Amino acid sequence: MHAYDDQSRHAGVLYVLMIVIAVAFGGFLWQLYSAPEVPRITAQAGPYKIEPPPEAPPATTLVETAPAPVDAALAEAQTPMVELNPQVDAPSMPTFATNGRFVAQLAALQSEASVEPSWRRFASRAPNLFAGAHMDVQRADLGARGVYHRLRAGYFATSDDATLFCERIRQMGQDCIVAAR
Repeated sequence: MHAYDDQSRHAGVLYVLMIVIAVAFGGFLWQLYSAPEVPRITAQAGPYKIEPPPEAPPATTLVETAPAPVDAALAEAQTPMVELNPQVDAPSMPTFATNGRFVAQLAALQSEASVEPSWRRFASRAPNLFAGAHMDVQRADLGARGVYHRLRAGYFATSDDATLFCERIRQMGQDCIVAAR
């Protein structure tokens, strides 16, 4: 065989392949444009928006009357005191301790390189919550399952503070486990 024969055989295969692709594409277009018309939902005739109710008849005019004199002390006693700017009960923030016994485990990562970016992601999602937190990483060798790096936030003096921190994390849609150091 000569190089010319190999070249012409490859060219023939390419032509056949191009014809197959063209036929398949043509069949797709044929099916697309020759499909039966899909029934469409038609809107009711008339306005699409709700019209306002017809105008009500004009109200009868009221005759102004002078207010009856009221004792100022009596009026003040009957009027309840309303606070204009009530403070909404904000959920309490957990208290961090310098060397507490409890931590909140946020993730268990197989890659040590992903620990720092994960911590930054958590801290950026809730900066007020992570303001006093310290990153704590515990290496855990689980045998056949591999080595994991437990990303934990701390430190908390009581498990109640760690639990409060975890509740706030769960409200963000993330798992959290309270653990002792």
